[in-house]
Amino acid sequence: MVKSGINSNIWNVLCLLLLFTILSVLLTVESPKDLNTKKIIHSKMLSRQLKTFVEIPNPTQQLLENNKPRIKQKEIPLIYAITPTYYRLTQMADLTRMANTLRQVRRLHWIVVEDWTSTNHHIHEFLLFTNMSFTYISQATRESTNASKGNDQKNAAIQWITRNHRWGEQAVVYFADDDNAYDLRLFEEMRYTQKLSMWPVGLRGGMKAETPIVEDGKVTGFIGWATKYRVFAVDMAGFAVNVNVLWDYHPMLFETQMPAYTCCTAETKFLEQCCTIEDIEPMADNCTKVYVWHTKTGKPNYVKDDSRLDHIYV
Repeated sequence: MVKSGINSNIWNVLCLLLLFTILSVLLTVESPKDLNTKKIIHSKMLSRQLKTFVEIPNPTQQLLENNKPRIKQKEIPLIYAITPTYYRLTQMADLTRMANTLRQVRRLHWIVVEDWTSTNHHIHEFLLFTNMSFTYISQATRESTNASKGNDQKNAAIQWITRNHRWGEQAVVYFADDDNAYDLRLFEEMRYTQKLSMWPVGLRGGMKAETPIVEDGKVTGFIGWATKYRVFAVDMAGFAVNVNVLWDYHPMLFETQMPAYTCCTAETKFLEQCCTIEDIEPMADNCTKVYVWHTKTGKPNYVKDDSRLDHIYV
C-alpha cells in the first residue's frame, strides 16, 4: 500500500512537470504579428548601431535631393531691384503688394530708397518682416528743376551698388516702381541680360502698351509716346542693364537737372550714355508678351481725418 502511494505521488509530480513544460512552450511561442514587430525593432537597433560607423542614406531624402535643381544659387545671376518710394497714404499698401511678388523671385536684392532725409521705421520693420534680402536707405530729392521723379533716389541706389557689389558676381539692375504690377516670368528672363534687355510695358504712353519693334530678332524701333524725340522710347519698367555697365561707362547716373519740357526722357538720357539700339536684347518672346504693367494706385477718397486713428499707421 505504501509503495502504491509512492508511485501515485511520483506520477502526479511527473504529470505536473509535463503540464508546466507544455505551458512554458505555449507561452514562448510568438504569433506572426509578434515576430514581425520583433524583426522591426531588431532592424532599427541594428541600423542605429551601424550608423555609428557609416551613414546610411535615407531613400526618401535621396529622392528629394535628386529632384533639386542642379544649378547652385550663386551660379544664378543676381537681380538688383531699385525702388524709389515716398510717403503717401497708399505707400505701405503698394510696398506690401510689391513685396508679395518680389519675395517669390530667387536671388533678388531689393534696394528701397526713401525720398526723405531719413528712413521710415515703419517701412524698415515691414521690410524685416518680409524676410527678403534688402537695403533701405534715404535720399531726399534735391532742390532743382528735375522734371522726372525718383532720379536722385535711383542715383543713390546706383552708388550703393558700385560700393557694395562683389566684383565678378553676375548681376543685373532693374528699376521697379512701387505701384507697378509684375509677372514673375519677367525676372527670370531679365537676369540673363548681357548688356541691355527690353520688353513691352502694358498701360503706358496712352496706349495699351509701349514696346520695341522686333524684326528678325533685332530691335529696329519703338511704338510709344514721343518716339521722334527719344532714342530709347521705353518706360523705366521696360529695361534692365547688366551690372558691369555701371563700371564700363562710369559714372552711369540719371540727370537731376532737367527742364520741364524734357519730361519723360530720363530713360533715354540714361541709356544713351552706354548703349545703342543694336545693343538691345529683346525679351518676352521677342516683345510679343506683356510681363509688367504701368499701373497707378488711386488716391484714397476718405471723408474726414479722425484723430482717434492717429495711432494706426496705414
